[in-house]
Order: sequence, then structure tokens, then C-alpha cells
Amino acid sequence: MDPYITAPRQSRWRRGVYAAGLVIPFTATQIWALLVLLRLAPLDGLVGQAFVLVLLGSVVAIWAGWRWTWRLGRDRDRRPEPAPKTRIPT
Repeated sequence: MDPYITAPRQSRWRRGVYAAGLVIPFTATQIWALLVLLRLAPLDGLVGQAFVLVLLGSVVAIWAGWRWTWRLGRDRDRRPEPAPKTRIPT
């Protein structure tokens, strides 16, 4: 264990949990809606093209939500501490 690393702040963890609490139901809803569309809609012609656009939009929205959660849970305020210098005896 590195003695130079400080403990993570409590607020960072809390923000990440709150963000995940928002993103997890959103992801489940997106997947459910896509499965309903896939089951009910015939995928020929313009409906198929629209389904592809909806699928791509959902993938991008889910990716953006999880990226937001990841970035919110990280501690971006702190700079990484430099490694301690070891002196070579002369």
C-alpha cells in the first residue's frame, strides 16, 4: 500500500452513486423500449431505417450517460502526487 496516496473524498463517492442511480433506470428503460420496438414493428422499408436510427441514438445516449456517471465519480480536482524521489547515497 502506498502511504503517499490520500483517501478518496466522501462527496466524490456520493456523486457517483447518485449519478448511477439516475443512469441505471434510464439504461433499463432504453433497452426495454428497443425490445418492444423490435418485437412489434415490422423492420422493412422506412420503419427499418427509423429503427436503426433509434437504435444508434439509444446506444449514444446510454454511452453518454455512463460516461457522465464515470466522470462525475472521478476526482478530477486533485492532481496526482509525484512519486517520492529516492536519494542515491554518494
